[in-house]
This record gives sequence, structure tokens and C-alpha cells, in this order.
Amino acid sequence: MKNVFSLLIAGVLFSATASAQSTVDSIAAKYKLQPMPEALTIEKTFPVLGSYQLNNSGAATASTDATMSSTGVVTITLDSSNKGIVWIEGLPQGKMKAYLKQSPSTYRILAQKTESGKQVPEGTLMLDTTSKTLNIALGKAYDEQDPTGIFALNSTSSNAAMAPEDGTEVKVKTKTPTSKTKSK
Repeated sequence: MKNVFSLLIAGVLFSATASAQSTVDSIAAKYKLQPMPEALTIEKTFPVLGSYQLNNSGAATASTDATMSSTGVVTITLDSSNKGIVWIEGLPQGKMKAYLKQSPSTYRILAQKTESGKQVPEGTLMLDTTSKTLNIALGKAYDEQDPTGIFALNSTSSNAAMAPEDGTEVKVKTKTPTSKTKSK
């Protein structure tokens, strides 16, 4: 009787071990370990940050064009106290700030006065992450429904019919790995 009882206990333990092993194997067959993702950096979180070289596509006809071609670099930096604000430097208007509206790269520029006393009208800043094109439009209010619609108005910079009728100015700046351009 003792032998039968010990054989019965050994059989139960053996079947429990085999059952546990098959559960581990079935889980391992369904799920694979993925590599850990890379650390989230400031550049990945806010792709608009950086310096952009301006190149005039046409001759400088206005005093603002001459000012832009002489400065040549637009720098966008993150505000130290608020991650939803970026500072834009290098435009003829001076240093101005823009507020994040649609992550990761659409910003609203509110009407403001710069440190030098120049009045900056309301506008939009947008970085197209696929083509690395930085677009800044000043003088047209930010459109909540279609913030990038203002940039469709200036698809060809030499076509006067595409210019806004209300006298607003559309500026398009491009940053590519090989060259950086700006059209107005």
C-alpha cells in the first residue's frame, strides 16, 4: 500500500512538472521579446529646434529681403521654463516666441512686440517633418481647422496669382540635408 501511494504522489508531481513546462513553451511561442526603444531625445520630441540657413530664390526687391539675406540664419530654441514655447531668432522682425498647437511641429505665433520694439503680427510656424521644410507665415491669423492651409497659397513663389489678396506676406523656408532655401 505504501508503494502504491508513493507511486501515485510521484505521478502527480511528474504530470504537474510536464504541464508547467508546456505552459512556458506555449507562452514563449506566442510572445517574443522586443529590443528596448531608443531614449526619447529633445530633437525627437521637438523636431523644429535648430538652425536654418536662408537663401533668397530671387533678387532682393524690398528692404526686408535685403535684411533677410544679410542675416541668413534663423535659430529656433526651446524656452527654458515652458516646453510649449519656442523662440525664433534671425528674422527681420527680431526675436519672437511661438506656442505649440499641434505636436510635434505646428506652432502659433501671437501678435507681439519684440525686444527691439518692432510689432510682429500673428502667424503660423510649421515644420514638414517628411521634407524637412520650415514654413513661417506672418500677417495671417492662425487657422485652428487647417493651420497648414496658408502654406498651400505659396506653392510657386513666382506666381503672383497665388499671393493672398489681403496683403499678407507668406514666407517659405526649406531645410534639406544638402541645401537650405527660402522663397517669399
